Amino acid sequence: MSAMKKSEPLNLSLRVTSKYANSLFAALTTEAEVSLNQDMIIVEEFEPLFVDMRARWNTVMRGLAAAHDALKSVE
Repeated sequence: MSAMKKSEPLNLSLRVTSKYANSLFAALTTEAEVSLNQDMIIVEEFEPLFVDMRARWNTVMRGLAAAHDALKSVE
């Protein structure tokens, strides 16, 4: 597999199964393309430039981690 160039497009997909799926879905709806399937959220991201995906994906992951930590703290 050859290394990707910074100018190439990239699609990323993340599937997370969690008992907090409904709340995680709600937390990410303004951050990313996200869908809900029972206890699973599916995050889909596309960037026309590979170099821009890093920033987008970091934002999504920070949002997901913050929502998860907040939900765990109120358990």
